[in-house]
Amino acid sequence: MSNKLIGIVAAMEQEASAICPVSEKSKLGKFELLSGILPGGNKFMCVISGIGAERALEAATLLAQKNPNIILSAGVSGGLAHGPAAGDLLAASSIHSELADHNPWQKSENDVDLSTALLPAYAKIPSGPMVTVSKPVLTPKDKTSLHDKTGALAADMESIAVAEAATKAGIPFACIRAISDASTRAIPAESLEGVDPSGKTKLKPILKAIASRPSLVLELIPMGVDYSKALKSLGRIFI
Repeated sequence: MSNKLIGIVAAMEQEASAICPVSEKSKLGKFELLSGILPGGNKFMCVISGIGAERALEAATLLAQKNPNIILSAGVSGGLAHGPAAGDLLAASSIHSELADHNPWQKSENDVDLSTALLPAYAKIPSGPMVTVSKPVLTPKDKTSLHDKTGALAADMESIAVAEAATKAGIPFACIRAISDASTRAIPAESLEGVDPSGKTKLKPILKAIASRPSLVLELIPMGVDYSKALKSLGRIFI
């Protein structure tokens, strides 16, 4: 199936670059937009929403106005259950919402049919429940607790809002996430300062944090290795 338009919402600049092949850069409202041609001939438009559901909803709503054949929420996520490892891809069968103003999402037959037709890797990716949260889940204890509460295998901060925008516009939706930190991996709070709200990487705050706590580098190195595995996996979505 070619000559279709695939809309993608990615929270961070690095995620978008990993997912999309060489592309043109422009703007969609206040958001950065990557566009181009995928292997096989389909077009894509990937909007970089920035962090969180509010920004994701705004970006996805603008993207829906371009009438894509499907909207995909894609990026990295934190593992909640034992089993999924860093770099593993997971397709959402459902998305539980920890946000009071967003309802849960459950995939439909039409979502699956379009995802299978337009996303080459979709049929090969394990499927399971996910959850959207308001803030990162940092500790193994909190990850296990959220998994026990919701049954979700992974957590992110945007997908339920993207699903809501797609559903409201009557556009099929899919969510594919790469595990960047397994359920046993603790995430240092300082690492959150490395990305600004628009999804761009910031190095200065991380260097400042390392200067204040040199042992932090021992936590960041393995976390960075796992994150690199996740970004590499995102590049397989359209192969």
